[in-house]
Amino acid sequence: MERPELSGKWLLLMVAISTLRAAEAQAVGLAYKSSALFKYQYNVDLLLETLSSPAALPGSGFRIEAGLELGVVWENSSNQHEQLIQLQIQEVKLLNVSERTERQNIFKNVHVEALLGPATMATLKKPVIFHWNSGKIEALYGSAEETGLILNLKRGLVSLFQLQMDSGTITEVDVSGNCRVTYKTGNNQVTKTKDLLSCERPEFGSGASNQVLGVQWQPTCKGLYSVENGVIKTAVTEESHVVNLNLQSTIGAKISSRQQLHYLTSEQRPGEFYGNNLLEALHSLGTYIPLPLTGSLEKAPFKVRTPASDYLKSLNKNTDLQDLSEVSTTKAFLAFVQLLREAKKIDILNMLKKAAGKEISFLIDSATAAQTEPSLSALSEYLDFAKEAQIPQLRTFLYASAFSSHPSKELLHILLAKLKGKIASREIQETITSVTGAVIGKMCRRNLCKLQEVEAAKKVILDGLSAATEEADVKMYLLALKNALLPETIPLLLKYTEWQTSSVAAIAVTVLQRFPSVYITEEVKKQMNRIFHQSRKLYGVTVQLAAFDVIVNNHPTEMELKNILLSVGEIESELSKYIAEKLQRILHSDYHPASKVIRKVLKDPMIYNYNRLSRAGSSSSSSGYLAVTTDTVSLYNLELLFADNGILKQSYSDIFVSTRESKLRASQVTIEAQGLDSFFGESSKEAEGDDNEAMAGMSVILFDVQLPPVVFFQGYIDLMEKIWSITEEPISIIKGSILLIDHLQAILLQSGLQADTEFQGGLGIDISGSIELSLWSQRSKTNIRNRGTLVINSVINVDTPFAHAGVNSSSEAAASLEFVSSVNFLDSPILTCLQLLKKLFPYRETVTIYESLEKGVPFTVGKKRTLRVQDTELPLHHANSEMCKKLLSERA
Repeated sequence: MERPELSGKWLLLMVAISTLRAAEAQAVGLAYKSSALFKYQYNVDLLLETLSSPAALPGSGFRIEAGLELGVVWENSSNQHEQLIQLQIQEVKLLNVSERTERQNIFKNVHVEALLGPATMATLKKPVIFHWNSGKIEALYGSAEETGLILNLKRGLVSLFQLQMDSGTITEVDVSGNCRVTYKTGNNQVTKTKDLLSCERPEFGSGASNQVLGVQWQPTCKGLYSVENGVIKTAVTEESHVVNLNLQSTIGAKISSRQQLHYLTSEQRPGEFYGNNLLEALHSLGTYIPLPLTGSLEKAPFKVRTPASDYLKSLNKNTDLQDLSEVSTTKAFLAFVQLLREAKKIDILNMLKKAAGKEISFLIDSATAAQTEPSLSALSEYLDFAKEAQIPQLRTFLYASAFSSHPSKELLHILLAKLKGKIASREIQETITSVTGAVIGKMCRRNLCKLQEVEAAKKVILDGLSAATEEADVKMYLLALKNALLPETIPLLLKYTEWQTSSVAAIAVTVLQRFPSVYITEEVKKQMNRIFHQSRKLYGVTVQLAAFDVIVNNHPTEMELKNILLSVGEIESELSKYIAEKLQRILHSDYHPASKVIRKVLKDPMIYNYNRLSRAGSSSSSSGYLAVTTDTVSLYNLELLFADNGILKQSYSDIFVSTRESKLRASQVTIEAQGLDSFFGESSKEAEGDDNEAMAGMSVILFDVQLPPVVFFQGYIDLMEKIWSITEEPISIIKGSILLIDHLQAILLQSGLQADTEFQGGLGIDISGSIELSLWSQRSKTNIRNRGTLVINSVINVDTPFAHAGVNSSSEAAASLEFVSSVNFLDSPILTCLQLLKKLFPYRETVTIYESLEKGVPFTVGKKRTLRVQDTELPLHHANSEMCKKLLSERA
């Protein structure tokens, strides 16, 4: 039991300590003397630097120097830390921030007033008032004339006074928005770290639906304050923003900015209080209105030097708009898209109506890529989906819509309107349905799934599938769902995996193939296992392999893999060979999540033995690297399934582009054939679930968009007609210009300056196929040729009424990849040689930095480099190499 007098002493001591702490907290609180006028020096440094390797280029930017006067115009009589503070900019200078020779220095002897004009300069010098309460800015007040950059500069200046003297993490509002900020205090110094990625502000700009084609933004912001007797003596805030393309980190720039506030002196003046309370004080001060402290982002004005119609005329004279293998065509496409984004509907519509045959596809690709309301409205009015004569133009528009990097609700509205109207052909009907699914999917991946237009489009697809009675219609709507990838449709897709024909079930399973692992539930995996093991009904080999793919790519269990491996040897010889080869490839993969489980399962001697895994046959699964850089890895997979008699039943080729955190299926080409045994005088034990009609077709996925399947022939009569009509001339599969990358972002710096970042990537793609067939020698050769040009431009700049600074980067390449298949039908089993040929191509990179004023000679400097990527034949698998040696030596 404590003594009463001792407890009383402890109580008095605790009260004394609390009083001292309260007094100490009051002493270190932030407040300016009301009887003094404080003068500061304020500097803003801006520097933009290139990211390209050789970093021999200097930075681009400028420095703003200004004098400031600060005074208290009202103080709360009961709380001296609550004040109204008036802040006024005095003289302003514009200087060079990087080392320059006298000849290169464009800021020498520059007068800011001459650049801004007297009226803007007067607005800049008008004072602002902010409500300051123990370092927290409660409100900002200014004149109605202050807008745009001038107001943002003042917001950036006032935000420097947003300061707390207690350590901890809080959320506060300043020029950047509502942001999470961490304070650390000690020895009259405060460190302030702002998490710019946490800032909440109105959205501005556009990005990609797949981050492989997106842009990475890495911001940092840190401030250091020195405080003495409640007065800020110095404040230095440094921030950096690294903005670069995920595909190639050298395309972009680093933006660095520094704010410096330095106390100069103070002078006594009579205390000027304009009212007994805050509202009275504001009323007495004049026409001050409340202003948001968060800065406003504004679209940079586009300086149209040439009307779009005149530019198109000049292109017709100097550029072959149909030759998409030329870099100049893709450069023209990017430039034309920019001009169309500023064009009016009537001008675009007139160009469409007057366009010649050789330029109409280029014009439709460009107008669709522009994605503005005038351009889409003009296309909607020009394109008549009921006219057969316009089928080539309709196809061009639909493919361009499918590959749009960020499709809009206006585009979806047009597609829905056309889908509900009269359509000229079955091909266009299937294409527009599939494209609508692709647009839905891209908008949902950008968190726009709840938009009214998206909900309406989903209903059209789902209602169409529900009402479909013909197999062709069911396939059409399932392919639309394959593009949309809506998780809520998974139960519906499982229902269609039970469809009576293998071709419908195959599409339903391939839709499930494309979903991320998080959506592949136990129910889905059970159904895939039933399909693979033919537990309830017989399925075709195509469906089996698709189900097998879903199982092994979605965290398979040991039991699932054991059952699959035990089936090897019990099923057809070539199918067993294919499964064993694919599992071996996964086992030796560095990145596949199932490799560790396979390794564990193979410890069982009943499974890991020569009899089970060393299967005879020609089927194979191989993979390799197309290209490896510091930022990306390009992989190809090639899987071949033969019938027991040597006829190729299915070829499956994939090209993936992966960055550190994302993956994009650049292309997938699946070629299937069935029922050809009797034609070649062979026999094979086909799976009972397969359809027996002679058929061959191709399915293509390009940049994660499923295109409508192509049927080469259906039935024996159709096959013979196609054989007799074959020519060696290439047949175009897809050809056009795609705006693959379209990123726009505005970054409001702490100073109030706005940095604009724009990345555009244009792809000219031309995929064609040719077939050579000799019935006399019973040989055939098919060549699928992929030619493309890629041009990527980045423009990162800061544009103000008084100065401009920027970094421009560009890269360009023209590449060709050929897939050649040679077949000799004389031998038994049939000999097949596959070749994947990458042609020699150049790669060029250009970087330019610049500084300029409204008047005078700008400062510009740039660097270029060119590389050559050698041609090569990519390795496939050993059995193919042996067949190629034999087949090609016979031909020689």
